[in-house]
Amino acid sequence: MARFGFVLGVLSTAGPLAIDMYLPALPSIARDLHATQGQVEASMMAFFIGLTVSQPLYGPISDRIGRRPPIIFGLLLYVAASLACSFASNVHLLIAGRVLQGLGAGASIAISSAIIRDRYTGMQAASLLALRMLVLGLSPILAPMMGATLISVEPWRSVFWFAACHGLLCAGVMFLIPETRHAEARAGSRLQDAFKVYGRLSLDRSFMGAVLTLACMQFGFVAYIAGSAFVLMTMNNLSPWFYSVIFSSNAVGFIGCAQLAPRLMRRFKPEQLILFAAMVQTLASLFLLGAALSHHLTVPVLIGPLFVFLACFGLVGGPSVVLALRDHAAVAGTASALLSFLQFGSAALGSGLVAALANGTALPMTGMMAVGACGGLLCARRAFRPRAVPAPV
Repeated sequence: MARFGFVLGVLSTAGPLAIDMYLPALPSIARDLHATQGQVEASMMAFFIGLTVSQPLYGPISDRIGRRPPIIFGLLLYVAASLACSFASNVHLLIAGRVLQGLGAGASIAISSAIIRDRYTGMQAASLLALRMLVLGLSPILAPMMGATLISVEPWRSVFWFAACHGLLCAGVMFLIPETRHAEARAGSRLQDAFKVYGRLSLDRSFMGAVLTLACMQFGFVAYIAGSAFVLMTMNNLSPWFYSVIFSSNAVGFIGCAQLAPRLMRRFKPEQLILFAAMVQTLASLFLLGAALSHHLTVPVLIGPLFVFLACFGLVGGPSVVLALRDHAAVAGTASALLSFLQFGSAALGSGLVAALANGTALPMTGMMAVGACGGLLCARRAFRPRAVPAPV
């Protein structure tokens, strides 16, 4: 089971690597391509648009033809798009390449949760998701440092060369796990039924409560990713290396809480963990917004609340996925795809708004972080009202 979770974690790192590794290079990309801050940040939104569009397609396809073929196809598209980005001569070509890169990376992200659900439920599924999150969580720790190291000795285009090599590695790793969608299950799936399933899932209060809370928190998380390079490096004059160290340090809280979640689920219901994390994250985000409004958002002020903000997001990830897929084994791929579609759709919106609202201050980043956190808390409270949540066991 440990190897299974590790392999799925490696497969899922293609997307985060394509986000986190090029963050230290954003100022260099802007200078080299003669682009504005907003245009370069839009390249991140383009990646999330590709991820979002791909999610409703990969899930139902994997229910019908199996999990492995669409993942391998997606990874090969990711490799080709990464190479295209590395040769971009202007920001518009870079944005187009990032859309294709997102379309490719979406396969492993959409399907990996369904692979876990094919084999495991309950605590076993939570433990596997935590192990996957541990491997996945290494990306925001290592990727910015790797990106900063690469651009210190090579041009920013080397980041995309590395991404292409990593995509090929992931495609090879896919052959280490068997097909988990058995023939008899595939025979009962029809692509034309996918939208009926989406409609049914959208009426499931438990599913939508977990998914919308996670999507709102993803909105705030990506707002932080989209704006952090500007806030820390341009506004606070940090070097790419120092920025990557802070970014990676914050990711430790994310990983730690993701690993803690399965143990907490032995005592608390997933709904309780989601509600608690949403409340704490909202407080942290409002503190950051207040600091930005009062012009006191210095690096020492940022570090603590950012750590708490990301830790809460890590705590919610596993319980939300377990809760969302718990009662939908027969359509796990489609359910996982809808979850990912809403999650990365909100990510595209969050990064797009930060880019569109860029005004030389930290308000676009902190404002969108607060909007995401408050939205997550409202969704969680509506779906998991305290009186409806069973007491801890």
